[in-house]
Amino acid sequence: MLLIAASILILCGVLHSVLGEKFILIRLFRRDNLPKIYGSDAFTKGTIRFAWHITSIAWFGFASLLFMHSEGSSENILYVVSLVFY
Repeated sequence: MLLIAASILILCGVLHSVLGEKFILIRLFRRDNLPKIYGSDAFTKGTIRFAWHITSIAWFGFASLLFMHSEGSSENILYVVSLVFY
């Protein structure tokens, strides 16, 4: 059951990145009223894109925690948490 949940979380992470980039971020970046920080809106776009995709990394990290717990290797769980939040 945990392996199925981990697989669904991986799928959610991939779909979050791909579909979010295609349908949300690209359309958001076409707007001309984004804040201009440091002279252009490139920093704003980079920050939004980073925040969007870091959420996908959190999905992958949670999936790996479920996978490791299902395999019984609880000693590596702290390494996964530290890697995700690094």
